Amino acid sequence: MKTRPQDQSRFLRRDIPSRLEEVDAVCLEVRAFVIANGMAADSFAVELIAREFLNNAVLHGNQNQASKKATLSLRLGRRWMRLQIADEGAGYNWREARRTVADPAATSGRGLAIGALYADRISFNQCGNQITLWFDNNATAKRYQHGKLHT
Repeated sequence: MKTRPQDQSRFLRRDIPSRLEEVDAVCLEVRAFVIANGMAADSFAVELIAREFLNNAVLHGNQNQASKKATLSLRLGRRWMRLQIADEGAGYNWREARRTVADPAATSGRGLAIGALYADRISFNQCGNQITLWFDNNATAKRYQHGKLHT
């Protein structure tokens, strides 16, 4: 799909080699991009989720193989912000993961719970190596008041 020139400022795409040190720079860029587009109230949530799922893509999906890439794309629409993260791994059983309750004391396995807390909608591709999260731009005021998340 072609993107019209005026839409370029509302779209960010980055392909990174699967190394954790690459994730931080992309996440800082995501934060700056969201803020520059007038959505500062969502910058924390989008950066947090981008970091969580990029880390998963690098560590679990691509198994730290720098020859493989992780891809982040972020599109800002009038009503929705869409964040998509993909890796070149075989995928995982996201259906089973959705049925499992995350242990708050665990050092991993909380990504979906964090995503569900902040995103309005989450979906996966069939094999489980791509996640898409949507944020309703009109719900920002309802989600946040004075820097606190409201459910």
